[in-house]
Amino acid sequence: MAYRILHCADVHLETTFAQTRGGNARRKALTDAFARIVDEAIARNVDALTIGGDLYESARAGPQTVRFLFEQFARFGRSVFIAPGNHDPHGPATLLARSDVPENVKIFNEAAWRAYPLADGLTLFGFGHTPAEPGRPFAGATFDRGGVQLALVHGSDEERCPPNKRATAPFTTDEAMAAGATLVLTGHYHGGYITTRKKRPVVAYPGSPEPMRFGESDVHGALEITIDGTQVGAKAIPIARTRLIERTCDLAGASSEHAVFASVEASLADCNRSDFVRVRLGGSVQDGTRIDTDLLAERYGATLGSLEIVDATVGHDYAALALEPTVRGHVVRDLLARGEAGTAALRYALAAFDGTEIAP
Repeated sequence: MAYRILHCADVHLETTFAQTRGGNARRKALTDAFARIVDEAIARNVDALTIGGDLYESARAGPQTVRFLFEQFARFGRSVFIAPGNHDPHGPATLLARSDVPENVKIFNEAAWRAYPLADGLTLFGFGHTPAEPGRPFAGATFDRGGVQLALVHGSDEERCPPNKRATAPFTTDEAMAAGATLVLTGHYHGGYITTRKKRPVVAYPGSPEPMRFGESDVHGALEITIDGTQVGAKAIPIARTRLIERTCDLAGASSEHAVFASVEASLADCNRSDFVRVRLGGSVQDGTRIDTDLLAERYGATLGSLEIVDATVGHDYAALALEPTVRGHVVRDLLARGEAGTAALRYALAAFDGTEIAP
């Protein structure tokens, strides 16, 4: 009979959201997402739930987080395996270092591989983060139980590291396979993907269950892993119900505040309360056109999860103004030389020369 696992990672309960507004709503969305993961595990009647790190934020999570997690683990009832990550490293005083952790929960609490037999011919190896940086988890590792050998770890696939993402517990697919891993169940990258070799999965990231930052891939959820004899399969299960959306609104030629509002409204036509949106205003507007980003956010943000307006419009021909033999021309030349083209500093300076109010 096939053995089935639901794998998730990077829930980040109680995290902060420095990039977006609406933090409280988004934190609530994370708890809801983990509850939906447990719902899926129950509905699919899987044998185990694996968690590839960063389940919560150790700096912010507290008693409420513990109660919520214990309730969800008990509701699932079957085996839960946790490999702590860099945001929830295991230590003597950490959230899950307690004597009352539910009996169905196994925490890999060392930066060393530990084997746990799941069924005949099937072994789960787990590696946990501690407060110290763990190094390369597969360097020198040897999995020698035979059969299908799953590796549960929170780490960085060096071959597909997203831009500006800090590597933690780095590894390569070749390293993992050389150690004897059949499939690496991992976390750390918030956009999910599955790497295959010879048409079988070898590295599997579920992605965070909800999007965390702008620019991530659209794959956010969990993975259903099926082991049938020596055959291993992995299937993505969408979980996310929120979206992080970046829009560009071209205001070229806009001559009035009314035109600005109409353009922004049109750009948000397909967005709703589950969307956390950043709109970047661009283009050259006519002189004196008022753009009140606070008023725009107030008017249209009420129907969204949150709304941030970034004003990057151009209200003057800066190159022409820089040639003027005037104080205004000198200021424009100086600001352009400092790399301030398109910034608030240049717009505010010109508004002062024009006698235009910065905000109504």
